[in-house]
Amino acid sequence: MNPGQRPKVAIRVVRADGGPEAVVPLRGDVLLAGKQGDLALPDDPFVADTQVRFFFSGTRLAIEDVGGGNGVFTRLRTEREVATGGELRMGRQRLVLEPIPALAPAADGATAWGSPDMGYRFRLVALVEGGMRAGAFPLKDGDNLLGRELGDITFPGDGFISGRHANLHVAVDRLLVKDLGSSNGTFLRLTAPAFVDNGDQFLIGRLLVRVELS
Repeated sequence: MNPGQRPKVAIRVVRADGGPEAVVPLRGDVLLAGKQGDLALPDDPFVADTQVRFFFSGTRLAIEDVGGGNGVFTRLRTEREVATGGELRMGRQRLVLEPIPALAPAADGATAWGSPDMGYRFRLVALVEGGMRAGAFPLKDGDNLLGRELGDITFPGDGFISGRHANLHVAVDRLLVKDLGSSNGTFLRLTAPAFVDNGDQFLIGRLLVRVELS
């Protein structure tokens, strides 16, 4: 592609069963996806009428979540920082990062009633349909391995999570997440418009799409 030239854009629907994939080209400056739009998902209860906007910023393609709700998630290619309130999707799991406030000592120095402060700074909270909380997993300093069978956090009943799926590294007040070559990927929710590179993958509701630039 020559400098200053916009690439051709195609949004490919990825099918897990290996069947024929639909391809939707971007013919103008903007492509919309949702219950209505250029990429229509009429039967998906987890997307808005207009959920996603693909658009050009100069010569670069960008993506923006305009529908809110359950959001749009990008598949991680490299280690990324997750901010407090950030959401991850792995397999069937939707997980949100929350801080754990430190327990304040009693005025007389006595130990407070309840669970002792183990020094955890973050926890992952599992969400189910409708946004209800289903469970919480504290994250220790350093590495926290997540997987189906092995690790500090396991989901043995989720066949879409790999045995060793992702690593969550806590360093002081930061959390870094890295996919460990899982089959189905680790996804981070978009919170702002972002540039798109060739081969990037996104979860829009139940749908997985891959962007092809040429």
